[in-house]
Amino acid sequence: MLYNIKKSFATHHIKDGIHNIYFEEYGNPEGIPVLFLHGGPGSGCSDSHKAIFDNKKLRVVFWDQRGSGKSIPKRETRKNTTQILIKDIENIRDYLNVKTWFLVGGSWGATLAIAYAEKYSNRVKGIVLRSLFLATKKEIEWAFLEAPLYFRPQLIYDMNMALNLEPYKNPIPILGKYLESDSINKNCIGAELWLEYESNLSTLENKKNKINEIINNNDFSKERIKRLPNTPFMEWHFIKNNFFLEDNQLHINKFNLTDIPIRIVQSNYDLLCPPKTSYMFIKGLKKAKIININAGHYMSDPGIKEKLIEIINDITNE
Repeated sequence: MLYNIKKSFATHHIKDGIHNIYFEEYGNPEGIPVLFLHGGPGSGCSDSHKAIFDNKKLRVVFWDQRGSGKSIPKRETRKNTTQILIKDIENIRDYLNVKTWFLVGGSWGATLAIAYAEKYSNRVKGIVLRSLFLATKKEIEWAFLEAPLYFRPQLIYDMNMALNLEPYKNPIPILGKYLESDSINKNCIGAELWLEYESNLSTLENKKNKINEIINNNDFSKERIKRLPNTPFMEWHFIKNNFFLEDNQLHINKFNLTDIPIRIVQSNYDLLCPPKTSYMFIKGLKKAKIININAGHYMSDPGIKEKLIEIINDITNE
């Protein structure tokens, strides 16, 4: 059963140059410190994330990463790298006078949790992850080309036909050019197509896509522009820069985590973050365990939140 959601007890801002970084504290001010790391990059935190945390036992920090959520400027990519985000985490910990804490994150949030913990292992008491993503070139190739070729061939075919590409080519670089264009119309089309593509790969159901509907929509009103999703712009910024990491860096440095309990909720049918990544990562880490669940990529898939609640409670009781 999910926890009842309450209001956060404190909100904070840290200013760093052009960035105004927002985070809030939720639960028990005297509770066990936990940092929640949202996905994307670019998605931001929401109240629905609070439902997996015991607000009587835990003091949970919800942080909107640079360019995301309530952090401003929205969609800002300048001075926004993995290393800077890691430093932001450490600044927040210091600001809140937290000595050590637990980390909870999924997908890109899992990437950031691992990257931070590998650098500041003495600050981390335990890690709970969902859908492990380690930001390697191989994973990107799998997520946006190989997975759709095997499991969503109509999706990648329709996308490439709409973009006038070869039928089974990775469409992400072309969508990236749309996102970087000076044309707001192209920005709209690129962002909506990106979200449609990624959403179809995130669900268990192989649903009919809306690619042609997006391409043929000539309404570029202020309302449509206002509704533009944030994640495509932020994801492209990180993807084109290889997530500001050396390839396989998080694998190579994983033994910095030897003494940290790690639990990974791994969906068996996650096309974007397949089980192989988690199983390869925990090899040699004696305190790391995988808990499998029959679900897709989304945290909202049936059973995922309930499993996260169980594991968060267990690891914070150890």
